[in-house]
Amino acid sequence: MEIRKKIFALAVLSIFYSCSTSKISDSEVVKCNGIYEANNVGNEAENAKHYNFISLLNRKLIKDTLWEKPIFYYKFKIEVTDKKHIEITIINELDKIVAKRRYNFRKKEEHIILKNKNTQTSFIPYLAGALDIRKLRIKSNENKSLNVEITEHRSGGVFMIPMGWSNTKKTEKYKRVE
Repeated sequence: MEIRKKIFALAVLSIFYSCSTSKISDSEVVKCNGIYEANNVGNEAENAKHYNFISLLNRKLIKDTLWEKPIFYYKFKIEVTDKKHIEITIINELDKIVAKRRYNFRKKEEHIILKNKNTQTSFIPYLAGALDIRKLRIKSNENKSLNVEITEHRSGGVFMIPMGWSNTKKTEKYKRVE
């Protein structure tokens, strides 16, 4: 009977130990503070909309609010204001502030997960529409550049009949300017 109790205790302990995640320290979060180019490293002007950090922050599914703006030359500034909030400032090519927004974030596995209205719907999901989820995981690397891991999921259907879904995951790197 004693051996069963020890085995049960070890099993429970191993389950709780395996479920724990490594926490990112506050000093790692502060390393993300800085000004970065809005385009990823090695990007060309033709692909600017798809790989631009500012377009990743834009969560308008039906209407593109950044249409006809020269966001290819923009920069963005990240500043962690407290343990749960991050402020992102968009700066145009003339070094003027275009917009400033405050986002919630959470820390998980050495990344900052940005809460920027991650889940969006277009019309009524699965009845006559789709569900769109995008998560941005931010981390500063050893070169003081910014790595952004983008995870996207889109699924939908008509009258509860699935019409398709897609899952994509990619990582972009943004160069620090200051």
